[in-house]
Amino acid sequence: MRRFNDWVGDKISFWLSTMAAFWIVCAFVLIPLFWQRPEGLIGWVQFLIQSLFQGAALPVLGYVSRKSGENQEHILNETHDTVMDELAMIKDELALAREERDELKVLLAELHAKIPDVIECN
Repeated sequence: MRRFNDWVGDKISFWLSTMAAFWIVCAFVLIPLFWQRPEGLIGWVQFLIQSLFQGAALPVLGYVSRKSGENQEHILNETHDTVMDELAMIKDELALAREERDELKVLLAELHAKIPDVIECN
């Protein structure tokens, strides 16, 4: 049930944050003005606040936040890819450094083995 609710919530929130939803809400707000108009300044102010700011502005805010989220996601994906590339490069360099260290250990062991021979010859 939870997965279904998440799916429905995703679909509804996506649809409500589109510009199509904005235009539909605007139509629902403006079309009734042909038949019934608010009376006086207070009526118009209440109409504007209730209809335009609460109804029409919410899809726009959702649209803007969704676009902002998409931009953030793009930046995060680029950052992740860069970090993963750097990590792979560091792992390769670490492997090379280990190989060189192992070679140096072998050379050092050979030198330690030969040094007593050199000292005895003198």
